[in-house]
Parts: sequence; C-alpha cells; structure tokens
Amino acid sequence: MLNYIWLGMVTISVAVALATGTLEPVTAAVLKRAEAAVMDVMLPLAGMITLWMGIMRLVEVSGLIHRIARALGPLLRLVFPDVPAGHPALGSIAMNLGANMLGAGNAATPMGLRAMEQLNQLNPHPGVASNAMVMLLALNTSAITLIPASTIALLQARGAEHPTDIIAPSIIASALGTLCAVMICRLLQQFPLFRVIPFAVAPAAPVAAAPVAAVGEWEVAGLRRVEGWRRGVLWLAVGGFVGVVLWYVAAPVSLVALQQKIYQRVQGHSPVGVEWFQSIPAEGAMRLIKFISVAAIPGAIGFFVLYAALAGVKVFEELVEGAKDGMGVVLRVIPYIVAMLVAIGMFTESGALKVVERLVQPLLSLIRFPVEVLPMAIVRPLSGGGARAVLDSIAVEHGVDSLITKIAATINGSTETTLYVAAVYFGAAGVRRMRHGIPTGLLADACAMIFAVIACRLILG
Repeated sequence: MLNYIWLGMVTISVAVALATGTLEPVTAAVLKRAEAAVMDVMLPLAGMITLWMGIMRLVEVSGLIHRIARALGPLLRLVFPDVPAGHPALGSIAMNLGANMLGAGNAATPMGLRAMEQLNQLNPHPGVASNAMVMLLALNTSAITLIPASTIALLQARGAEHPTDIIAPSIIASALGTLCAVMICRLLQQFPLFRVIPFAVAPAAPVAAAPVAAVGEWEVAGLRRVEGWRRGVLWLAVGGFVGVVLWYVAAPVSLVALQQKIYQRVQGHSPVGVEWFQSIPAEGAMRLIKFISVAAIPGAIGFFVLYAALAGVKVFEELVEGAKDGMGVVLRVIPYIVAMLVAIGMFTESGALKVVERLVQPLLSLIRFPVEVLPMAIVRPLSGGGARAVLDSIAVEHGVDSLITKIAATINGSTETTLYVAAVYFGAAGVRRMRHGIPTGLLADACAMIFAVIACRLILG
C-alpha cells in the first residue's frame, strides 16, 4: 500500500509542478528533504534510539519486562491474541503505549521499534506484516493521549489563556480513535485484498536482534528477582519521586526555593536565566503537566537503571550491549525516511497539497468539518513538523484562544504522523508488504479527527 501512496505522491507532484511551473521549488525540496531526513531527523533520533535500546536491554535482562508482560498480559492479549502469554513483546508494547500516553515523543519510538522486532521474531512470513505488527502500528498512530504536552507548550508559548483546555477533548478523541483503530484493523485483516502472501523467495535477513527465548523458557530466562531489602530501596526511591511531584503541585514556591538554595551551593551562583526557576504555572494541573513533561524521561531512566542494579545486573555493560543494536536499527530505517520525506516535500512544494484541499473541501463542508482546520487534517498524517507549523499559523490567524485553534490543537494532540510512523516501524523490521497497515492508520486518524471536532464543540464550544 505504501508503494502506491509514494508513487502517487511523486507522480502527482511532478504533474502539478509541470502545470504550475514550480519545478524549481520541487527540485529544491528534493535536495533539502533528502538532507534533512538524515541530518535533522535520523541523526538526532539515532542518539535517542541508541540510548533507549540500551535501556530496553536493562529492562529485559533485569526481568522487569517479564513482570510488565505478566501484569498487563491479560489486557494486551485481547488486542494481540497471536502473541503468546508472557512473551517479552507484550512488555515492550506496554512500555511503548505508556510512553505515548504521557506524550514522551521520541522516547516512545525505540520502545515501539523493540516491540516490532520482537513481534517480527514471531512472524512466520518475514517481510510481510503480521496481524500483530499491523495492530501495533495502528495503536501507535492512534494511541490514547493523556497529556499532549508538546501541543500544550505551543499554545502556552502563543499566550493561550487556558492551554490545558484541550486535554479532555484530546483524551476523548484519541480514546475513541484507538477503539476505531482496533475495530478497523480486525475488520480489514479479514479482507482477501489484505491476506498474507509470503514472498516466493525469502528476503534478505534483517540485522539480528537479541534472541527470544522459547515459550517454556520465558519464566526462567533473564527473570532476575529483587530481594526484599532491595525492593524497599526501590519503593523508597519511587515514593520520594512521587513526593516531590506532589510537593511541586501543591506548594511549588517552597520546593523551588529549596532547589534554588541547592543550585547555588552546587553551581556557586544563583540560577539566573534557568527557565525552570523563572516561571511557575498558576494552575495545579498545568504544574503537574509541566513536571511530567520534564521529568518523565529522566525519571523513567532512573527507575529502570535502579531496578536493574538492584536485580544484580551490570548496568553499564548491559546498556552498551543493547545500545549496539540501536545503530543497526537507524541504518535500516534511514532509506525509508529519506524516501518518505522527499515525497512529502515534493507534494507540498508542487502545490499538489493545495489541490487536495480544494477537492475535499466541499465534502468536509457537508459533514460540518471546519474548513479552517482542513490543512491540519491533511498535513498531520504526513509530517509532525508541518502540523506544528500549521497549528501555529492557525493560532496566529484565528486567535490562540479561538475554538478553531483548539480544534486544530486537539487534532494535533490526538493523532499521529501515520506515514512517517509506518516507514520507521516497518522499515526497522524489514517489512516490505504492509498489508492493511496504512489504511488502518489513515482511517483511525480520520475517526480521531472527527471525534476531536465533536468533542471540542461539546466541551469548549
């Protein structure tokens, strides 16, 4: 499916460029996007993937991944019936979805890539997406979003009076979108058009990932136990972290004053110019969101490392071993990202995107979908950066506190860049036939966008 979408985007872009005389901007877009795909997207992401592949290694060898899989296994197996009970992939999927819910951004991607690799090891037809792999993609393109932190930050930077207003509509839209994604995925996988067709000749073997234990070995292999006194240390650390969170939400001034004193003793000077000390959100909910957005990643790293250390794992050595797989993943993904971003750049600069907007505008008017947010609805599945730019322009044109801007922000916070995610996830697993992956993701996006409009009108209108 992605083959046809990519071919259509490129050929339509060239045709429109010839008709409108925009060949020069299209040529510049090809060169710029090809460079940006490597320099601006994959290189920064390479460090994050390498780091989190190492962290995931600690989670696995410490046995924590098995505990997560067993705790959430009954729920996840309703969605992933093809994955055996207790399989480490269920733990990786849980961590991936949890990171998405908290708006952890790029930190969720390596967890999803690890889960996709583990699902691929269960795949009887290498190179062809299994039902479980497509379901994972669908859940990532429509994941329930509890805190759309980056979108809230954009609205706050634009001076929104109540930037957290979009939280409730985003939760509703993303939750219903996720439900639709599961139903659509289950429905489409039954269609003859999307049936599994193995390759006649086995594709080139992907870069080897960490071996997965046989079914009978999952309960034993790598399942390290944390002794009682070590569990006490762990819970003390977790309790301290939660206590700091509650302190900051309930009485932030006293905590920040203490932090300032400690900062001055450690650094030798007052924290001049440090943003954290300069602005404390007035609302408790906003303070909580801010704390989670800045503390989620270091807090998670600290917890995983501490758990592994208390389980007797040599944390640095194992982290480095796991990180080695990260660069292999990056190298496999780069060609997919270059091809996709080049096609998106051509489609945008040629004017083909404007043509699509004009073609679908009458249809959207019939279903009372706001025409003003149409650019967001079209750009969001293609490009995260483009969607943020569209949201910023809508906020400037219609006002940051307008209903139109809040609808656009809710769409941005409750949907995902489907084509980009598909290229990254399936590219990392060496999948060449995506079956119903792209249709499921795009239809789930459409459902979430419609629910976003309805939720905003009911709650904020």
